[in-house]
Amino acid sequence: MDNEIFYFIDSKKEEYIEFLENICSFEATARDKTELDRMADFIEGFAKAKGFSVKRTKFSECGDFLTIDLNEGQEKGSMFLAHMDTVHRKSLFGYPCVKIKNCRMTAPGAIDCKGGIAIAILTMEALQKCGYKKHTRLILTSDEEISNILGGEKEKEFFRNSVKGFRYALNCETTRENEVVVSRKGILRKKITINGIGGHSGIDYFNASSAVLEASHKIVKLESNSRESGATYNCSIINGGSAGNCIPDKCSFTVDIRARKQSDLKEAEKFVQEIADTSFVAGTISSVKTISSRIPMERNADTDNLFNKFQKISKKYGLGNLIPVESGGGSDSAYTQAAGVPSLCGLGGEGDFCHTNKEYIELDSITKRAKLLTAFCLGF
Repeated sequence: MDNEIFYFIDSKKEEYIEFLENICSFEATARDKTELDRMADFIEGFAKAKGFSVKRTKFSECGDFLTIDLNEGQEKGSMFLAHMDTVHRKSLFGYPCVKIKNCRMTAPGAIDCKGGIAIAILTMEALQKCGYKKHTRLILTSDEEISNILGGEKEKEFFRNSVKGFRYALNCETTRENEVVVSRKGILRKKITINGIGGHSGIDYFNASSAVLEASHKIVKLESNSRESGATYNCSIINGGSAGNCIPDKCSFTVDIRARKQSDLKEAEKFVQEIADTSFVAGTISSVKTISSRIPMERNADTDNLFNKFQKISKKYGLGNLIPVESGGGSDSAYTQAAGVPSLCGLGGEGDFCHTNKEYIELDSITKRAKLLTAFCLGF
């Protein structure tokens, strides 16, 4: 590969910064189907103008998914992933919601994961420019931030069908400088609801059973069972009590459980049920409901092989010494890996503070990462 393709990528920088600015202006969480579909319309038009074919998979509750293809019908090669939804409520970033200063863009989803969308499409355009003949695909989902709970079985089938036959899957998710994600934790989210016996805090104190007190015992037990090498338990969104002089008869809280291995998640699920079934305060009864779940992207030999090839390419072209990272966050890479397609994640824009209103992308990383991905696809 000569430097001509890198010059081409550099020549596209301003165009793709403008593209990123446009898609970041769509402030859409996973449940905002109207805004996500508007964003999908814009991306679809942009991709078609580049000569790519675009298919739209419609969903009733979440935004429509996009499948963007180059050289469809040819031998399958590279597959990219990214997602269109963010965690940010509208107006969190103020007006305008996109701000550019000192080669950084601060915006909702700038690195998580709209910067990755720009990088993936720029990579596909670069591959098209240099005559790459293999089938290349980008899939864009819209409920990644809530563990894909809105698409149901149709979404799972979408992943299975979309990745079939591709040599590898590269997720253009958020990352810090020179990092590449080689594993991601699975996520299991549960809601525990406690029913106690209410009463007057002065008259009935010893006859009532506080649901909040029961919740506090359960939370301490769960959190104290967190292990660096196993599962972690984060308890939050606690709701209970109605007045200062009333002993609460109801309380609920959410448990966010994360682990690198599916076996650890299964053990954690049993532990949560055990704690829910145990009454620390006499007279209280608890129930458990699963809110969402996502399998882990487990590191394996295929993952390490892909990373090592990326490392060689990156060093060869002076694009940085890559750092393999085992992330605590989940992503769609778990599904491509589970489908038998070797996967890497965290190949999107470099920046920091994702999931906060300080989220930013280093704009130079758009072309830097596109060069890395292009060189990898051509050299694999």
